[in-house]
Amino acid sequence: MESSYKQAVDSPSRQLLWELGQLRIDADEDFYSRLERETRERERTHRAALAAAAAEHERVRQGAEIARERFQLELDQERKRREDEERNELDRKRQEKAVQELEQRRREIERARKAELDRKKAEDDIKTLEDAEVARKAQKQKNDEAEAQRRAAKEDADKKVRTDALLAPAVITKQPQPPADSQPAQQPKQLTADATSSKALPSAKQQAPGLGKVGTDKEAIHKRYLDIHQRLKQLRKFMVDQSKRNPALKAKMGDMRRKIKKCLGQLTKDAKDNQAVIRQIIDVLLEARNFAEPKIDVRQFLLSKSTDTVPPNGEGPALLLYLINIFAKAVISQFINEAGVKPEAADPIGIVAVTVLARPEFQWQGRPLTGILNAKFHVVCPVLWGIYGNEKTSLGKQRLGWSREEPEGAFVTEQRHNERMTGLGAGFAAISLRDFKKSRYENPYPNVNYWQAMASIVNVPPLEVTQTHFVVLKAMTENYEEKFLRLFGSAALAALKRALVDLPKSVQQKSVAQSAISVLPDIIKRDKRLTLTA
Repeated sequence: MESSYKQAVDSPSRQLLWELGQLRIDADEDFYSRLERETRERERTHRAALAAAAAEHERVRQGAEIARERFQLELDQERKRREDEERNELDRKRQEKAVQELEQRRREIERARKAELDRKKAEDDIKTLEDAEVARKAQKQKNDEAEAQRRAAKEDADKKVRTDALLAPAVITKQPQPPADSQPAQQPKQLTADATSSKALPSAKQQAPGLGKVGTDKEAIHKRYLDIHQRLKQLRKFMVDQSKRNPALKAKMGDMRRKIKKCLGQLTKDAKDNQAVIRQIIDVLLEARNFAEPKIDVRQFLLSKSTDTVPPNGEGPALLLYLINIFAKAVISQFINEAGVKPEAADPIGIVAVTVLARPEFQWQGRPLTGILNAKFHVVCPVLWGIYGNEKTSLGKQRLGWSREEPEGAFVTEQRHNERMTGLGAGFAAISLRDFKKSRYENPYPNVNYWQAMASIVNVPPLEVTQTHFVVLKAMTENYEEKFLRLFGSAALAALKRALVDLPKSVQQKSVAQSAISVLPDIIKRDKRLTLTA
């Protein structure tokens, strides 16, 4: 609608008022117009910001969804991986169990097969031994018949001589005298020697039955064993020379030597574990027995030179003799190093020694090769055979078995010497007091060796008895009283009294070893309920 002030042109004031009003209207319109534009612009900006926020929100949501899906995928993959691992582990365990069951079954079959082979071998060995026993009995019967015939012929000859003597007494004076070294002349001579040597004892009443003087030929026997020991050294040199010419022999010989030493070092108190060690040593020696070359005369390692039980050439596998020598040396070394500090450790070593030497496969024509072991005992512990000497001199120490720190060097200390003698004394008892009543083999080291060793020591002249004799005697008897009594009965009781009571009293010069052996009767009385003193 048209303003009334606009038509009032006749009035300037109205015109002015109109114009002012128009200006105000224009200003308001401009203001509202600008406000509307700003509002629309702000709305557009807000909508754009909302759209951008929505788009960002959507982008974040999609990213989160993707991350969730990725994480879920990783979880699924990890779960699947674990399931696969568990399944694979289960399959592996099942396979291992199957393999173990198969291995166990194989071992059982192998054990059964081995047991069957051992049974057959034992049956064969028994049959062989039975055949040998039958042959031995047949030979013995044949020898007995020949001896009976010889005695009958001798009796007839003696009867004829007596008849001729009655008819012609003068003929007797012309008969030749029997040879001085014949057997009838030897017996009175031996009795005289024993009677003379018995004067060295403090009192004849102190002797146990049978525990008399050792023979006067002990020095000769000792020297013969020392000679065997020298020949064993020559055997080692001979085998070294042979191995240089034969590389295969050298490798085999070295492996066998090391295995024997290793096995002896693995002995324990467990008899079952030790059986496996014995089996390994026997297997090594059986393998060596099959080596045909080189050969060597076995008779030079036997104490007796008699050839009535060996072939004319007397040859045998040198490798077997060499390894038995290594075995004996290792046994002696174990006695010294193990039993010297712990005497009870000698027992399993002694069991291994006699078990191996008792095997017929390692004997020569039925004779065990214990001379090799004895030769080493004669070198390291000669007092076992009644050898004595002055411990204050080098020669005396050497005769008594004192070792040196190095060849031609100083002797070992007294403590070390006593440890060595303790181990060797206990070791000798462990070998010589074995009971073979339940064994299918014969004892290669008869129990009489123990008796003879004790007799040799207790019959040393009192002025010649040294601390070494007491140390060895104590080691031989301590922990072995029951075996000695079980094997020799009441004679062993008398022998123990002679060795542990009478001998220490008969020696004037006191020593630590003498005092130690003097208390053994009290210990035996306390622990074994056995009285040795009067």
